[in-house]
Amino acid sequence: MKRLANNHDDAKIFYDTHYQNWPINERVVLYEMQDGQELDDSPFAILRQWVAFGAPVNHIIVAKETEINKINRVLEFWGLIGRQNIRVVIYESKEHMKWLLTAKYIITNAMIFSDIFVKRSGQIFINTWHGTPLKKMGYAMPGGVMGSWNVIRIFLMTNYLILPNSYTAEIFKKDYRLDNLYTGRIILAGYPRNDILVTGLPKKQLQQFRDELFLDSEKQLILYAPTWSGDTTIIHNSSQELEVYLNILESLSTIPNTIIIFKPHPYFQKAISSDERFETYLIPDYFGTNVILSQVDLLITDYSSLFFDYLVTGKPIIFFDSKENYQNERGTYLKISELPGPYTKQIASLIELAQDTSAWSEHYIDKYETFRERFVSHDDGMSSQRMIDTIENSSYGKAVANDTILLNGEDFSDKNFTESHRKLVKRISFSYDISVAIFESHVLEYWYGYQFFANIDSVSEYTRVFVNKNSQYRGTGKTEMVLNGRRMTAAKQFNMLVIPQSIFSYHQKELISTAKMIIMVKNPARELWLLKIGFTRFLGNENWEVWGKESKQDLDFAKNIMKMLEEKNDRL
Repeated sequence: MKRLANNHDDAKIFYDTHYQNWPINERVVLYEMQDGQELDDSPFAILRQWVAFGAPVNHIIVAKETEINKINRVLEFWGLIGRQNIRVVIYESKEHMKWLLTAKYIITNAMIFSDIFVKRSGQIFINTWHGTPLKKMGYAMPGGVMGSWNVIRIFLMTNYLILPNSYTAEIFKKDYRLDNLYTGRIILAGYPRNDILVTGLPKKQLQQFRDELFLDSEKQLILYAPTWSGDTTIIHNSSQELEVYLNILESLSTIPNTIIIFKPHPYFQKAISSDERFETYLIPDYFGTNVILSQVDLLITDYSSLFFDYLVTGKPIIFFDSKENYQNERGTYLKISELPGPYTKQIASLIELAQDTSAWSEHYIDKYETFRERFVSHDDGMSSQRMIDTIENSSYGKAVANDTILLNGEDFSDKNFTESHRKLVKRISFSYDISVAIFESHVLEYWYGYQFFANIDSVSEYTRVFVNKNSQYRGTGKTEMVLNGRRMTAAKQFNMLVIPQSIFSYHQKELISTAKMIIMVKNPARELWLLKIGFTRFLGNENWEVWGKESKQDLDFAKNIMKMLEEKNDRL
Protein backbone atom coordinates (compact mmCIF):
# COMPACT_ATOMS: atom_id res chain seq x y z
CA MET A 1 0.00 0.00 0.00
CA LYS A 2 3.02 2.29 -0.35
CA ARG A 3 2.14 5.72 -1.65
CA LEU A 4 3.85 6.94 -4.81
CA ALA A 5 6.88 9.09 -4.05
CA ASN A 6 5.67 12.30 -5.65
CA ASN A 7 2.05 11.37 -4.82
CA HIS A 8 -0.28 13.35 -7.09
CA ASP A 9 1.85 13.76 -10.22
CA ASP A 10 3.30 10.26 -10.00
CA ALA A 11 -0.17 8.86 -9.39
CA LYS A 12 -1.39 10.60 -12.53
CA ILE A 13 1.51 9.24 -14.60
CA PHE A 14 0.81 5.72 -13.33
CA TYR A 15 -2.93 6.11 -14.02
CA ASP A 16 -2.39 7.45 -17.53
CA THR A 17 0.25 4.84 -18.38
CA HIS A 18 -2.12 1.97 -17.56
CA TYR A 19 -5.37 3.61 -18.68
CA GLN A 20 -5.90 1.22 -21.58
CA ASN A 21 -4.10 -1.82 -20.16
CA TRP A 22 -6.28 -3.59 -17.62
CA PRO A 23 -9.77 -5.10 -17.94
CA ILE A 24 -12.66 -3.96 -15.75
CA ASN A 25 -13.23 -6.22 -12.72
CA GLU A 26 -16.99 -6.85 -12.53
CA ARG A 27 -16.89 -7.80 -8.83
CA VAL A 28 -15.10 -4.77 -7.38
CA VAL A 29 -16.56 -1.62 -5.82
CA LEU A 30 -14.27 1.33 -5.01
CA TYR A 31 -15.34 3.88 -2.36
CA GLU A 32 -13.82 7.32 -2.01
CA MET A 33 -15.29 9.75 0.53
CA GLN A 34 -13.97 13.31 0.81
CA ASP A 35 -10.69 12.41 -0.92
CA GLY A 36 -9.99 9.56 1.48
CA GLN A 37 -10.42 11.61 4.63
CA GLU A 38 -13.41 9.73 6.04
CA LEU A 39 -15.49 6.56 6.00
CA ASP A 40 -18.98 7.91 6.40
CA ASP A 41 -21.97 9.30 4.56
CA SER A 42 -24.11 7.57 1.93
CA PRO A 43 -21.30 5.59 0.24
CA PHE A 44 -20.53 3.87 3.56
CA ALA A 45 -24.23 3.21 4.17
CA ILE A 46 -24.38 1.54 0.74
CA LEU A 47 -21.26 -0.50 1.59
CA ARG A 48 -22.78 -1.78 4.85
CA GLN A 49 -26.01 -2.74 3.13
CA TRP A 50 -24.19 -4.36 0.21
CA VAL A 51 -22.04 -6.44 2.57
CA ALA A 52 -25.14 -7.57 4.47
CA PHE A 53 -27.61 -8.21 1.64
CA GLY A 54 -26.10 -7.59 -1.82
CA ALA A 55 -24.37 -9.84 -4.29
CA PRO A 56 -20.82 -10.86 -3.26
CA VAL A 57 -18.29 -8.25 -4.35
CA ASN A 58 -14.96 -6.92 -3.09
CA HIS A 59 -15.12 -3.50 -1.43
CA ILE A 60 -12.08 -1.22 -1.77
CA ILE A 61 -11.95 1.80 0.57
CA VAL A 62 -9.62 4.70 -0.25
CA ALA A 63 -7.98 6.38 2.77
CA LYS A 64 -5.44 9.11 3.30
CA GLU A 65 -2.41 7.65 5.06
CA THR A 66 -3.07 9.91 8.07
CA GLU A 67 -6.65 8.62 8.35
CA ILE A 68 -6.02 4.86 8.24
CA ASN A 69 -6.41 4.42 12.01
CA LYS A 70 -9.67 6.37 12.09
CA ILE A 71 -11.11 4.40 9.18
CA ASN A 72 -10.17 1.10 10.82
CA ARG A 73 -11.95 2.28 14.00
CA VAL A 74 -15.06 3.02 11.93
CA LEU A 75 -14.93 -0.51 10.49
CA GLU A 76 -14.48 -1.91 13.99
CA PHE A 77 -17.43 0.10 15.34
CA TRP A 78 -19.67 -1.45 12.68
CA GLY A 79 -18.25 -4.96 13.09
CA LEU A 80 -16.58 -4.96 9.67
CA ILE A 81 -12.90 -5.06 10.59
CA GLY A 82 -11.04 -8.06 9.24
CA ARG A 83 -13.57 -8.94 6.53
CA GLN A 84 -11.80 -10.59 3.60
CA ASN A 85 -13.93 -8.76 1.04
CA ILE A 86 -13.17 -5.29 2.51
CA ARG A 87 -9.78 -3.71 1.84
CA VAL A 88 -8.38 -0.27 2.70
CA VAL A 89 -5.86 1.24 0.25
CA ILE A 90 -3.79 4.39 0.59
CA TYR A 91 -4.88 7.46 -1.33
CA GLU A 92 -2.76 8.04 -4.47
CA SER A 93 -0.89 4.76 -4.10
CA LYS A 94 -0.32 2.40 -7.04
CA GLU A 95 -2.91 0.09 -5.53
CA HIS A 96 -5.41 2.94 -5.42
CA MET A 97 -4.76 3.83 -9.05
CA LYS A 98 -5.09 0.19 -10.09
CA TRP A 99 -8.52 -0.18 -8.49
CA LEU A 100 -9.60 3.23 -9.77
CA LEU A 101 -8.87 1.97 -13.27
CA THR A 102 -10.40 -1.50 -12.91
CA ALA A 103 -13.29 -1.32 -10.44
CA LYS A 104 -16.67 -1.88 -12.10
CA TYR A 105 -18.38 0.44 -9.60
CA ILE A 106 -16.95 3.66 -8.19
CA ILE A 107 -18.92 5.38 -5.43
CA THR A 108 -18.14 8.83 -4.03
CA ASN A 109 -19.85 11.65 -2.14
CA ALA A 110 -17.72 14.46 -3.50
CA MET A 111 -15.51 15.31 -6.48
CA ILE A 112 -12.97 12.44 -6.67
CA PHE A 113 -9.75 14.08 -7.93
CA SER A 114 -9.52 17.29 -9.86
CA ASP A 115 -7.31 16.05 -12.67
CA ILE A 116 -6.77 12.28 -12.56
CA PHE A 117 -10.01 10.34 -12.87
CA VAL A 118 -11.52 9.77 -16.32
CA LYS A 119 -14.26 7.15 -16.23
CA ARG A 120 -13.43 4.22 -18.49
CA SER A 121 -15.88 2.48 -20.79
CA GLY A 122 -17.66 -0.19 -18.76
CA GLN A 123 -17.28 1.53 -15.39
CA ILE A 124 -20.35 2.63 -13.42
CA PHE A 125 -19.83 5.85 -11.49
CA ILE A 126 -22.21 6.59 -8.59
CA ASN A 127 -22.18 10.01 -6.92
CA THR A 128 -24.26 10.49 -3.78
CA TRP A 129 -23.07 14.07 -3.23
CA HIS A 130 -23.23 15.19 0.40
CA GLY A 131 -26.25 17.29 1.13
CA THR A 132 -29.30 19.33 0.19
CA PRO A 133 -28.06 22.86 -0.64
CA LEU A 134 -29.13 25.79 1.48
CA LYS A 135 -26.02 27.78 0.49
CA LYS A 136 -25.72 29.00 -3.10
CA MET A 137 -23.95 26.51 -5.37
CA GLY A 138 -22.22 26.44 -8.73
CA TYR A 139 -22.60 29.48 -10.93
CA ALA A 140 -25.00 31.03 -8.43
CA MET A 141 -22.22 31.66 -5.90
CA PRO A 142 -19.35 34.17 -6.06
CA GLY A 143 -16.41 32.78 -8.03
CA GLY A 144 -18.67 30.18 -9.58
CA VAL A 145 -16.69 29.72 -12.81
CA MET A 146 -13.51 28.43 -11.17
CA GLY A 147 -15.32 26.96 -8.17
CA SER A 148 -17.62 24.78 -10.29
CA TRP A 149 -15.54 23.36 -13.12
CA ASN A 150 -14.54 20.11 -11.43
CA VAL A 151 -18.01 19.54 -9.95
CA ILE A 152 -19.49 19.86 -13.45
CA ARG A 153 -16.84 17.54 -14.87
CA ILE A 154 -17.53 14.90 -12.21
CA PHE A 155 -21.30 15.17 -12.56
CA LEU A 156 -21.08 14.72 -16.33
CA MET A 157 -19.21 11.44 -15.82
CA THR A 158 -21.76 10.20 -13.27
CA ASN A 159 -24.05 7.33 -14.24
CA TYR A 160 -26.19 7.61 -11.12
CA LEU A 161 -26.49 10.92 -9.31
CA ILE A 162 -28.26 10.15 -6.03
CA LEU A 163 -30.12 13.18 -4.69
CA PRO A 164 -32.57 13.47 -1.81
CA ASN A 165 -35.28 15.59 -3.44
CA SER A 166 -36.39 17.39 -6.59
CA TYR A 167 -35.41 20.75 -5.09
CA THR A 168 -31.74 19.67 -5.09
CA ALA A 169 -32.01 18.16 -8.56
CA GLU A 170 -33.37 21.39 -10.05
CA ILE A 171 -30.65 23.50 -8.41
CA PHE A 172 -27.89 21.21 -9.65
CA LYS A 173 -29.27 21.08 -13.19
CA LYS A 174 -29.56 24.86 -13.30
CA ASP A 175 -26.52 26.08 -11.37
CA TYR A 176 -24.11 23.43 -12.63
CA ARG A 177 -25.49 23.66 -16.19
CA LEU A 178 -26.18 19.92 -16.52
CA ASP A 179 -28.99 20.16 -19.03
CA ASN A 180 -28.14 18.98 -22.56
CA LEU A 181 -24.79 17.35 -21.65
CA TYR A 182 -25.67 15.15 -18.66
CA THR A 183 -26.44 11.60 -19.84
CA GLY A 184 -26.75 9.75 -16.53
CA ARG A 185 -29.74 9.28 -14.26
CA ILE A 186 -30.71 11.54 -11.37
CA ILE A 187 -32.26 9.26 -8.77
CA LEU A 188 -34.53 10.68 -6.08
CA ALA A 189 -34.59 7.84 -3.58
CA GLY A 190 -33.67 9.43 -0.27
CA TYR A 191 -30.18 9.46 1.18
CA PRO A 192 -28.76 6.06 2.18
CA ARG A 193 -27.00 7.71 5.13
CA ASN A 194 -30.40 8.66 6.56
CA ASP A 195 -31.59 5.08 6.91
CA ILE A 196 -30.36 4.91 10.51
CA LEU A 197 -32.33 8.05 11.35
CA VAL A 198 -35.44 5.98 10.60
CA THR A 199 -34.44 2.50 11.74
CA GLY A 200 -32.24 3.60 14.63
CA LEU A 201 -28.78 2.37 15.55
CA PRO A 202 -28.30 -1.36 16.08
CA LYS A 203 -28.24 -2.31 19.78
CA LYS A 204 -24.46 -2.83 20.01
CA GLN A 205 -23.58 0.48 18.29
CA LEU A 206 -26.17 2.36 20.35
CA GLN A 207 -24.76 1.08 23.62
CA GLN A 208 -21.19 1.97 22.63
CA PHE A 209 -22.24 5.49 21.66
CA ARG A 210 -24.06 6.11 24.94
CA ASP A 211 -21.21 4.66 26.99
CA GLU A 212 -18.65 6.91 25.28
CA LEU A 213 -20.67 10.07 26.00
CA PHE A 214 -21.86 9.01 29.48
CA LEU A 215 -25.42 9.62 28.36
CA ASP A 216 -28.41 9.01 30.58
CA SER A 217 -32.11 9.73 30.29
CA GLU A 218 -31.83 12.90 32.39
CA LYS A 219 -29.46 14.76 30.11
CA GLN A 220 -30.24 16.52 26.84
CA LEU A 221 -27.72 16.05 24.02
CA ILE A 222 -27.16 19.22 21.99
CA LEU A 223 -25.11 19.29 18.79
CA TYR A 224 -23.55 22.52 17.53
CA ALA A 225 -22.63 22.09 13.84
CA PRO A 226 -21.68 25.27 11.97
CA THR A 227 -20.87 25.21 8.28
CA TRP A 228 -18.13 26.74 6.15
CA SER A 229 -19.08 29.89 4.29
CA GLY A 230 -17.16 28.98 1.14
CA ASP A 231 -16.20 32.59 0.59
CA THR A 232 -15.05 35.63 2.51
CA THR A 233 -16.63 36.56 5.83
CA ILE A 234 -15.68 38.98 8.59
CA ILE A 235 -13.43 36.22 9.96
CA HIS A 236 -10.27 35.93 7.91
CA ASN A 237 -8.32 33.14 9.60
CA SER A 238 -8.94 29.93 11.49
CA SER A 239 -7.71 31.27 14.84
CA GLN A 240 -10.43 33.91 14.85
CA GLU A 241 -13.01 31.33 13.80
CA LEU A 242 -11.93 29.00 16.63
CA GLU A 243 -12.31 31.76 19.23
CA VAL A 244 -15.88 32.39 18.07
CA TYR A 245 -16.71 28.67 18.23
CA LEU A 246 -15.21 28.31 21.71
CA ASN A 247 -17.20 31.25 23.04
CA ILE A 248 -20.43 29.74 21.70
CA LEU A 249 -19.68 26.29 23.17
CA GLU A 250 -18.80 27.69 26.57
CA SER A 251 -22.03 29.69 26.61
CA LEU A 252 -24.10 26.62 25.68
CA SER A 253 -22.40 24.67 28.48
CA THR A 254 -24.14 26.86 31.06
CA ILE A 255 -27.46 25.18 30.24
CA PRO A 256 -28.24 22.69 33.03
CA ASN A 257 -28.64 18.92 32.42
CA THR A 258 -27.10 19.03 28.96
CA ILE A 259 -24.15 17.57 27.13
CA ILE A 260 -22.80 19.85 24.39
CA ILE A 261 -21.00 18.27 21.45
CA PHE A 262 -19.36 20.02 18.54
CA LYS A 263 -19.04 19.00 14.89
CA PRO A 264 -16.93 21.54 12.99
CA HIS A 265 -16.76 21.69 9.23
CA PRO A 266 -13.98 19.40 7.90
CA TYR A 267 -11.97 22.48 6.85
CA PHE A 268 -11.51 23.34 10.55
CA GLN A 269 -11.29 19.81 11.92
CA LYS A 270 -7.49 19.62 12.09
CA ALA A 271 -7.05 22.95 13.87
CA ILE A 272 -9.81 22.18 16.37
CA SER A 273 -8.63 18.64 17.06
CA SER A 274 -5.18 19.96 17.98
CA ASP A 275 -6.59 22.63 20.33
CA GLU A 276 -7.07 21.11 23.80
CA ARG A 277 -9.69 23.74 24.71
CA PHE A 278 -12.17 21.87 22.48
CA GLU A 279 -11.46 18.45 23.96
CA THR A 280 -14.56 18.54 26.18
CA TYR A 281 -16.85 19.07 23.19
CA LEU A 282 -15.42 16.59 20.69
CA ILE A 283 -16.50 12.98 20.45
CA PRO A 284 -14.62 10.03 18.91
CA ASP A 285 -14.15 10.56 15.19
CA TYR A 286 -15.29 7.04 14.34
CA PHE A 287 -18.88 8.06 15.08
CA GLY A 288 -20.26 9.12 11.71
CA THR A 289 -22.34 12.26 11.30
CA ASN A 290 -25.66 10.43 11.06
CA VAL A 291 -24.77 8.16 13.97
CA ILE A 292 -24.53 11.37 15.99
CA LEU A 293 -27.71 12.89 14.51
CA SER A 294 -29.68 9.77 15.40
CA GLN A 295 -29.05 10.44 19.10
CA VAL A 296 -29.15 14.25 19.29
CA ASP A 297 -32.08 15.98 21.04
CA LEU A 298 -31.45 19.46 19.62
CA LEU A 299 -29.45 20.63 16.59
CA ILE A 300 -27.92 24.10 16.44
CA THR A 301 -26.51 25.13 13.07
CA ASP A 302 -26.23 28.10 10.75
CA TYR A 303 -26.47 27.15 7.08
CA SER A 304 -25.22 23.57 7.15
CA SER A 305 -27.19 21.21 4.93
CA LEU A 306 -26.90 18.77 7.82
CA PHE A 307 -30.17 20.16 9.17
CA PHE A 308 -32.07 18.68 6.20
CA ASP A 309 -31.05 15.17 7.31
CA TYR A 310 -32.05 15.98 10.86
CA LEU A 311 -35.61 16.73 9.71
CA VAL A 312 -36.08 12.95 9.44
CA THR A 313 -35.96 12.74 13.26
CA GLY A 314 -38.71 15.31 13.80
CA LYS A 315 -36.64 16.94 16.56
CA PRO A 316 -36.11 20.72 17.02
CA ILE A 317 -33.57 22.88 15.18
CA ILE A 318 -32.21 26.33 16.06
CA PHE A 319 -30.50 28.40 13.35
CA PHE A 320 -27.69 30.48 14.83
CA ASP A 321 -25.60 32.69 12.55
CA SER A 322 -22.28 33.95 13.93
CA LYS A 323 -21.21 35.57 10.64
CA GLU A 324 -22.19 39.15 9.97
CA ASN A 325 -22.21 39.14 6.18
CA TYR A 326 -22.92 35.55 5.23
CA GLN A 327 -26.15 36.24 3.38
CA ASN A 328 -24.49 38.87 1.22
CA GLU A 329 -21.14 37.11 0.71
CA ARG A 330 -22.30 33.60 -0.22
CA GLY A 331 -26.09 33.73 -0.27
CA THR A 332 -28.77 31.11 0.34
CA TYR A 333 -31.57 29.61 -1.71
CA LEU A 334 -34.14 29.79 1.08
CA LYS A 335 -35.28 32.83 3.03
CA ILE A 336 -34.64 33.04 6.76
CA SER A 337 -38.38 33.38 7.29
CA GLU A 338 -38.96 29.96 5.68
CA LEU A 339 -36.70 27.99 8.03
CA PRO A 340 -38.33 25.31 10.24
CA GLY A 341 -37.01 26.73 13.49
CA PRO A 342 -36.05 30.01 15.18
CA TYR A 343 -33.19 32.09 13.74
CA THR A 344 -30.94 34.31 15.85
CA LYS A 345 -27.58 36.06 15.75
CA GLN A 346 -27.40 36.68 19.51
CA ILE A 347 -25.82 34.22 21.96
CA ALA A 348 -28.16 35.29 24.77
CA SER A 349 -31.17 34.52 22.58
CA LEU A 350 -29.59 31.20 21.54
CA ILE A 351 -29.23 30.13 25.18
CA GLU A 352 -32.82 31.08 25.95
CA LEU A 353 -34.13 29.12 22.96
CA ALA A 354 -32.01 26.06 23.74
CA GLN A 355 -33.07 25.94 27.40
CA ASP A 356 -36.74 25.42 26.59
CA THR A 357 -37.57 24.15 23.11
CA SER A 358 -41.17 23.44 24.15
CA ALA A 359 -41.77 27.19 24.44
CA TRP A 360 -41.40 27.69 20.69
CA SER A 361 -41.50 24.33 18.87
CA GLU A 362 -45.29 24.37 18.31
CA HIS A 363 -44.94 27.69 16.50
CA TYR A 364 -42.84 25.95 13.82
CA ILE A 365 -44.90 22.75 13.39
CA ASP A 366 -46.37 23.73 10.02
CA LYS A 367 -43.04 24.91 8.57
CA TYR A 368 -41.28 21.81 9.90
CA GLU A 369 -43.79 19.45 8.31
CA THR A 370 -43.65 21.40 5.05
CA PHE A 371 -39.86 21.00 5.02
CA ARG A 372 -40.09 17.28 5.81
CA GLU A 373 -42.48 16.71 2.94
CA ARG A 374 -40.44 18.82 0.53
CA PHE A 375 -36.94 17.62 1.41
CA VAL A 376 -36.94 14.19 3.10
CA SER A 377 -40.15 12.47 2.00
CA HIS A 378 -38.12 9.70 0.31
CA ASP A 379 -36.22 8.83 3.51
CA ASP A 380 -38.00 5.74 4.77
CA GLY A 381 -35.08 3.63 5.98
CA MET A 382 -34.80 1.68 2.70
CA SER A 383 -32.69 4.04 0.55
CA SER A 384 -29.49 1.97 0.71
CA GLN A 385 -31.23 -1.18 -0.51
CA ARG A 386 -33.03 0.73 -3.26
CA MET A 387 -29.69 2.03 -4.51
CA ILE A 388 -28.11 -1.43 -4.55
CA ASP A 389 -31.10 -2.78 -6.48
CA THR A 390 -30.80 0.10 -8.94
CA ILE A 391 -27.05 -0.31 -9.43
CA GLU A 392 -27.25 -4.07 -9.92
CA ASN A 393 -30.36 -4.25 -12.08
CA SER A 394 -31.14 -0.99 -13.88
CA SER A 395 -30.04 0.51 -17.14
CA TYR A 396 -28.94 4.09 -17.39
CA GLY A 397 -28.17 6.83 -19.84
CA LYS A 398 -29.83 9.05 -22.37
CA ALA A 399 -28.77 10.77 -25.53
CA VAL A 400 -26.77 13.98 -25.45
CA ALA A 401 -28.53 16.96 -26.98
CA ASN A 402 -27.69 17.67 -30.59
CA ASP A 403 -25.85 20.79 -31.65
CA THR A 404 -23.38 21.14 -28.80
CA ILE A 405 -20.56 23.63 -29.30
CA LEU A 406 -17.22 23.97 -27.53
CA LEU A 407 -15.43 27.32 -27.80
CA ASN A 408 -11.69 27.77 -27.42
CA GLY A 409 -11.47 29.86 -24.26
CA GLU A 410 -8.11 31.41 -25.15
CA ASP A 411 -10.00 33.95 -27.23
CA PHE A 412 -11.77 35.27 -24.16
CA SER A 413 -8.40 36.47 -22.83
CA ASP A 414 -7.84 38.58 -25.94
CA LYS A 415 -8.06 42.33 -25.50
CA ASN A 416 -9.86 42.44 -28.87
CA PHE A 417 -12.84 40.55 -27.44
CA THR A 418 -15.49 43.27 -27.82
CA GLU A 419 -19.17 43.85 -27.20
CA SER A 420 -19.93 42.54 -30.69
CA HIS A 421 -18.22 39.28 -29.79
CA ARG A 422 -20.33 38.98 -26.65
CA LYS A 423 -23.46 39.48 -28.70
CA LEU A 424 -22.30 36.79 -31.11
CA VAL A 425 -21.81 34.27 -28.28
CA LYS A 426 -25.26 35.09 -26.96
CA ARG A 427 -26.80 34.78 -30.43
CA ILE A 428 -25.27 31.35 -30.98
CA SER A 429 -26.41 30.24 -27.51
CA PHE A 430 -30.06 30.92 -28.40
CA SER A 431 -29.90 28.00 -30.86
CA TYR A 432 -27.11 25.78 -29.54
CA ASP A 433 -25.63 24.50 -26.29
CA ILE A 434 -22.32 26.31 -25.68
CA SER A 435 -19.34 25.39 -23.49
CA VAL A 436 -15.97 27.13 -23.13
CA ALA A 437 -12.66 25.36 -22.45
CA ILE A 438 -9.85 27.33 -20.80
CA PHE A 439 -6.26 26.59 -19.83
CA GLU A 440 -5.92 27.01 -16.05
CA SER A 441 -2.40 28.41 -15.92
CA HIS A 442 -3.40 30.93 -18.57
CA VAL A 443 -6.34 32.42 -16.70
CA LEU A 444 -4.47 32.39 -13.38
CA GLU A 445 -1.88 34.72 -14.89
CA TYR A 446 -2.90 38.20 -13.75
CA TRP A 447 -3.49 40.14 -16.98
CA TYR A 448 -4.90 37.29 -19.07
CA GLY A 449 -7.02 36.06 -16.18
CA TYR A 450 -8.49 39.49 -15.58
CA GLN A 451 -9.35 39.81 -19.25
CA PHE A 452 -10.86 36.32 -19.37
CA PHE A 453 -13.16 36.77 -16.39
CA ALA A 454 -14.27 40.21 -17.53
CA ASN A 455 -15.32 38.66 -20.85
CA ILE A 456 -16.69 35.32 -19.63
CA ASP A 457 -18.78 36.96 -16.88
CA SER A 458 -20.63 38.92 -19.54
CA VAL A 459 -21.79 35.71 -21.24
CA SER A 460 -21.66 33.26 -18.30
CA GLU A 461 -25.42 32.80 -18.13
CA TYR A 462 -25.23 31.29 -21.62
CA THR A 463 -22.23 29.00 -21.17
CA ARG A 464 -20.55 26.40 -18.97
CA VAL A 465 -16.78 26.41 -18.50
CA PHE A 466 -14.33 23.50 -18.56
CA VAL A 467 -10.82 23.96 -17.20
CA ASN A 468 -7.75 22.34 -18.70
CA LYS A 469 -5.90 21.92 -15.41
CA ASN A 470 -2.17 22.53 -15.50
CA SER A 471 0.17 19.73 -14.46
CA GLN A 472 3.90 19.09 -14.31
CA TYR A 473 3.27 15.94 -16.33
CA ARG A 474 2.12 16.53 -19.88
CA GLY A 475 2.39 13.89 -22.59
CA THR A 476 2.91 14.96 -26.17
CA GLY A 477 1.59 12.08 -28.30
CA LYS A 478 -1.85 11.40 -29.76
CA THR A 479 -2.83 9.00 -26.95
CA GLU A 480 -1.94 11.52 -24.25
CA MET A 481 -3.79 14.30 -26.07
CA VAL A 482 -6.95 12.21 -26.36
CA LEU A 483 -6.87 11.22 -22.69
CA ASN A 484 -6.24 14.77 -21.51
CA GLY A 485 -9.06 16.01 -23.73
CA ARG A 486 -11.41 13.41 -22.22
CA ARG A 487 -10.25 14.42 -18.76
CA MET A 488 -10.94 18.09 -19.43
CA THR A 489 -14.50 17.72 -20.71
CA ALA A 490 -15.67 14.60 -18.81
CA ALA A 491 -15.24 12.47 -21.93
CA LYS A 492 -18.03 14.34 -23.72
CA GLN A 493 -17.93 14.51 -27.52
CA PHE A 494 -19.12 17.84 -28.88
CA ASN A 495 -20.65 18.27 -32.30
CA MET A 496 -18.50 21.28 -32.98
CA LEU A 497 -15.30 22.92 -31.73
CA VAL A 498 -14.79 26.55 -32.73
CA ILE A 499 -11.19 27.89 -32.74
CA PRO A 500 -11.07 31.52 -33.89
CA GLN A 501 -7.52 32.01 -32.58
CA SER A 502 -4.88 32.37 -35.31
CA ILE A 503 -2.08 30.67 -33.32
CA PHE A 504 -1.95 26.94 -32.52
CA SER A 505 -1.46 25.86 -28.89
CA TYR A 506 -0.94 22.72 -26.85
CA HIS A 507 -4.35 23.39 -25.27
CA GLN A 508 -5.99 23.21 -28.70
CA LYS A 509 -4.40 19.82 -29.43
CA GLU A 510 -6.30 18.43 -26.46
CA LEU A 511 -9.52 20.26 -27.35
CA ILE A 512 -9.53 18.82 -30.85
CA SER A 513 -9.95 15.29 -29.47
CA THR A 514 -13.29 16.28 -27.90
CA ALA A 515 -15.17 17.24 -31.08
CA LYS A 516 -16.56 15.54 -34.17
CA MET A 517 -16.00 18.59 -36.34
CA ILE A 518 -13.76 21.70 -36.15
CA ILE A 519 -14.42 25.23 -37.38
CA MET A 520 -11.22 27.26 -37.27
CA VAL A 521 -9.25 30.06 -38.82
CA LYS A 522 -6.43 28.88 -41.08
CA ASN A 523 -3.18 27.77 -39.45
CA PRO A 524 -0.66 25.42 -41.17
CA ALA A 525 0.57 23.79 -37.92
CA ARG A 526 -2.99 23.10 -36.80
CA GLU A 527 -3.84 21.67 -40.21
CA LEU A 528 -0.85 19.27 -40.02
CA TRP A 529 -1.99 18.09 -36.59
CA LEU A 530 -5.54 17.48 -37.83
CA LEU A 531 -4.23 15.42 -40.74
CA LYS A 532 -2.01 13.43 -38.35
CA ILE A 533 -4.94 12.41 -36.18
CA GLY A 534 -7.29 11.50 -39.02
CA PHE A 535 -9.28 14.67 -39.78
CA THR A 536 -10.15 15.81 -43.31
CA ARG A 537 -10.80 19.32 -44.61
CA PHE A 538 -14.45 19.42 -45.67
CA LEU A 539 -14.83 23.02 -46.80
CA GLY A 540 -13.47 26.52 -46.33
CA ASN A 541 -13.61 30.15 -47.38
CA GLU A 542 -11.48 33.24 -47.03
CA ASN A 543 -11.70 33.25 -43.22
CA TRP A 544 -12.75 29.82 -41.97
CA GLU A 545 -12.19 26.10 -42.52
CA VAL A 546 -14.30 23.10 -41.51
CA TRP A 547 -12.54 19.84 -40.63
CA GLY A 548 -14.08 16.52 -39.67
CA LYS A 549 -13.52 12.79 -39.59
CA GLU A 550 -15.48 10.17 -41.53
CA SER A 551 -19.01 11.54 -41.28
CA LYS A 552 -20.31 14.74 -42.82
CA GLN A 553 -23.64 14.57 -40.99
CA ASP A 554 -22.91 17.81 -39.11
CA LEU A 555 -21.90 19.75 -42.19
CA ASP A 556 -25.17 21.74 -42.38
CA PHE A 557 -24.70 22.54 -38.71
CA ALA A 558 -21.16 23.77 -39.46
CA LYS A 559 -22.41 25.94 -42.32
CA ASN A 560 -24.95 27.59 -40.01
CA ILE A 561 -22.23 28.38 -37.46
CA MET A 562 -19.95 29.73 -40.19
CA LYS A 563 -22.75 31.98 -41.37
CA MET A 564 -23.10 33.41 -37.86
CA LEU A 565 -19.35 33.92 -37.67
CA GLU A 566 -19.31 35.65 -41.05
CA GLU A 567 -22.07 38.03 -39.94
CA LYS A 568 -19.44 39.39 -37.56
CA ASN A 569 -16.49 39.77 -39.93
CA ASP A 570 -13.96 39.60 -37.15
CA ARG A 571 -12.61 37.14 -34.60
CA LEU A 572 -15.02 35.56 -32.12
